[in-house]
Amino acid sequence: MKQDLLKLLGIDLPIIQAPMAGVSTSRLAAAVSNAGALGSIAVGSGTAAQARTAIADLRRQTAGPFNVNVFTHQPAQADAVRDAAWLAWLDQHFRAQQSEAPALLHEIYTSFLVDEEMLEVLVAARPAVVSFHFGLPTSRQVEFLHEAGIVLMGTATSVQE
Repeated sequence: MKQDLLKLLGIDLPIIQAPMAGVSTSRLAAAVSNAGALGSIAVGSGTAAQARTAIADLRRQTAGPFNVNVFTHQPAQADAVRDAAWLAWLDQHFRAQQSEAPALLHEIYTSFLVDEEMLEVLVAARPAVVSFHFGLPTSRQVEFLHEAGIVLMGTATSVQE
């Protein structure tokens, strides 16, 4: 079984580097891939243009397979009453720190579920693996990624997943 996974991923060692948004770098991912394991970069906290650049940077550093991770959380749904309650709660805590609370709540990361440009970047780049955090991709996204020859992996962050 282990050999099957190694063969599928094109690696020599049964190690997959965690794709941690904000701390994983292309340099680290390249070192892991160059050592025979699966290096990973996280692009869920950035734009499709940033992902394209990160993947190209990683490719300059390794010929080995690597993983690109995206966030597949459910996009936020606007709710004026709920948002007002959160903003009021935040305001008191920001004031306690002599700081100003935000005037609006907004989603800080675009979910892969609604990011067509990110899908296009991944299909064009064809990394060995694309992995998902905080949810599951759509069947359409799975189809496009599989057609590009990309292995898909998921991270279970809930019982439902």
